[in-house]
Amino acid sequence: MPGIGVISNQRARMHKLYPRLKNRLSFIVGRGGDVAATRSLDDAERAMQEFREAEVDILAISGGDGTAHRTIEIMLKVYAGSTPPPILLLPSGTQNMVPASFGIRRGSTATLLATLARYRHNVPITVVRRNVLHVNEHFSFMFSLGVAPRFLEQYYAGSTTPLGAAKLLADYALDGIRHGSRAAAMFTPVRGEMRIDSGRAQPVTMAALFCSFIEELALRFRLFPRAGWDQNVFESVLVHGSPLDVARALPWLWIGSRRPLSGLRRFLASRLELTIEKPEVYTLDGEIYPATRQFSISAGPELRFVVPGPRLRGFDRRLRTERIGPWEMRYLV
Repeated sequence: MPGIGVISNQRARMHKLYPRLKNRLSFIVGRGGDVAATRSLDDAERAMQEFREAEVDILAISGGDGTAHRTIEIMLKVYAGSTPPPILLLPSGTQNMVPASFGIRRGSTATLLATLARYRHNVPITVVRRNVLHVNEHFSFMFSLGVAPRFLEQYYAGSTTPLGAAKLLADYALDGIRHGSRAAAMFTPVRGEMRIDSGRAQPVTMAALFCSFIEELALRFRLFPRAGWDQNVFESVLVHGSPLDVARALPWLWIGSRRPLSGLRRFLASRLELTIEKPEVYTLDGEIYPATRQFSISAGPELRFVVPGPRLRGFDRRLRTERIGPWEMRYLV
């Protein structure tokens, strides 16, 4: 049965705050698809298998960035050897950087309504083509090492809201301007050896490393404005400067400037190999993973992501887009 298949993570933040959200999604979808409520990876895999057998036209994921990357890993496993359906991300988690990078800023119900209206009326919908990162044995949109995992550990221990994140960032930025000890500890250097694409391995000392196929961090910082320009090419930011350098760069990073910034090295790559002296925890789309010394980062599969808005933003003209539909004729009465 074609339609829209929704995987709804009941452990996501918005689903915990509003337990009836799943019922709202089910009401919106109606007979035009199905909503599977999941509480574990096994639940998600069973739902994904059912959606593949049903040959759904669009796969929707309701949850945050962590839910999205875990569900996409399952999708790549279940759809191995065949083309997966376009993916619709429904923001309803602690962090929603991925849908925001695609221009999806409304809530999950509004986003699903906008998509379903076009689908039922057989109106073609814009999709963005985007690779995912392949990091060791995982797939994600963004990888980070150093400052970001340390910051997230503090963030998850406190108020996990946009206001809480903004306050924590401001506290560390002010501490960095004052050359405080908290910011200095956050910027403890990571030393190792890094190889970019086919180049030679070079020694590296850094406070942080980011690799990303999406443009935005939390709080709308457009740290990676070139992330979606070219197939199989991700954008990286290596932080080697002081907390004060980063504090000064924050306004430029927020607006997505591509200008050179003191203390930051920015580059494009298709593959990156990194070995560090001591094991460090790292993050994939905001989820913290156990410490390790070896990182193999490359471009993973290219997928299609649904953008239900009428048009893309002006600075997205270099994005790789196409349209899906029309589907079988459907009418609303």
